[in-house]
Amino acid sequence: MRSCFGLRVMAHQLRRYADWALHPRPWAAGRGEAAAFPALAIERTSPLQRAPDGAISSYCAEKTQNLGLACAKVDGLVIAPGEVFSFCRTVGPTTRRAGYLPALELRDGALGPAVGGGLCQLANLLFLLAVQVNAEIVERHRHSYDLFRDAGRTVPFGCGATVFYNYVDFQFRNTLAVPLLLRAAVEPPLLRAALYAPGPLPFTVEIVETDHRFFRRDGAIYRANRLWRAVAWHDGRTTRELLLENECRVRYAAEDLVDSPLPP
Repeated sequence: MRSCFGLRVMAHQLRRYADWALHPRPWAAGRGEAAAFPALAIERTSPLQRAPDGAISSYCAEKTQNLGLACAKVDGLVIAPGEVFSFCRTVGPTTRRAGYLPALELRDGALGPAVGGGLCQLANLLFLLAVQVNAEIVERHRHSYDLFRDAGRTVPFGCGATVFYNYVDFQFRNTLAVPLLLRAAVEPPLLRAALYAPGPLPFTVEIVETDHRFFRRDGAIYRANRLWRAVAWHDGRTTRELLLENECRVRYAAEDLVDSPLPP
């Protein structure tokens, strides 16, 4: 008998399939050659193993294989002006038949092994790339929990996106006048992703964090902040927009962090 969680997943997936059929978008699906995209727009990396021990670092080898399979689907994708990148449509189902292994994943509020686990790490990097080329974030779902302390974190808390085939998707639209080439690869000890353009982009983007705090609610500790996208155009113009408001429960010991500011 299917679990209640499994039945909910099936219902959500059917609704997503119906949405794809009834409301098609200009999905990015073309492929390109690196020679046509010589200018690096933005590159990001993250460690494949976040901590040397503990539950959060288990299944690292399996996660690495899963990420390699997903990167193979993403690498070389061209996102033309106006096209929308969809993580779920590009990567596809993450099944055993496709070579995916059980790795850690948050499902129904619990952290445990699941086939295809670990792909949120790639979605997190792609979210950062999209923000820093001033793309429109079409769909993004925040993580339900903050899983580890900030040791080694190089971007503000909440700079990421969670994915779950096919109804929890990450999507962004290329708002530039030029196409972008997406590259992604597993290069131990790092996961690497980048966007390339035919020429230099006419702006730089900074992600600015405000209102960061840890606080208690109903006996649990939560973390929250706001993230802004600040764009500096090379002609002297500047813009700033509220990008995200994050709030999630903390899953590590954080009593010493409640009501404390960010470290310098």
